[in-house]
Amino acid sequence: MDILSHILIGKIISFNKTKVAQIWAMLFSFLPDLGQLPFYLVLGYENARPFLFPYNSDWMGARATHPFLTAMWDIPHSFIFLFLIILPVILFFKIPKIAFFAYGLHLLIDIPAHAGEWAIKLFYPLNFTMSGITDAWAWPIWGMALSWIILIIIIFALKFLKINGKSFNSN
Repeated sequence: MDILSHILIGKIISFNKTKVAQIWAMLFSFLPDLGQLPFYLVLGYENARPFLFPYNSDWMGARATHPFLTAMWDIPHSFIFLFLIILPVILFFKIPKIAFFAYGLHLLIDIPAHAGEWAIKLFYPLNFTMSGITDAWAWPIWGMALSWIILIIIIFALKFLKINGKSFNSN
C-alpha cells in the first residue's frame, strides 16, 4: 500500500484522540515504509527514471539484486521488530499507545496488499512469508487516488458525526 493511504488510515484510527496523538499515529502509520526511500532512489537511478522515481516494473527482481535494501524494508515490516524495538521505544519515550496500534495496523494492512516477490515476511529474519491478494503499491495512480478519496470521505464522515454530537465511543 502507498504511504499516503497509510497516513490517512493513521488519521482515521486516531480520530477521537488528541492532536498530538493523531500526529504520532500518522507518523507511525507510515514509519515501516521510511526505509524504503533509499530503495526508490537506487532503483530510480539504476533505471535512469525521471526524478529517480522507479517504475513498478523496476521492482521485479530487486529483492535478489539488492539484499541490504531489501532488509531495510523487511526488518520494519516484521512483527518481531514491532515488539522488540517499536514497543519499547513507545513505552520508554511515553509516546501515545495509538502509535503502536498504527504501526501494527500498517503491517496488517500490508499483508493483503503485497503479493509474490514483495509478500510480507511477518517474522523477519525468519523466512516465513504471507502472500497477499494484490500488489496495491503497484496500482496505477488513478487506483491510488480512488483509495485516497475513499479514505478522505471516511475522515470527513467522522468529522460530520463528531460535529453533530454522535460518536463511536458513546453508548
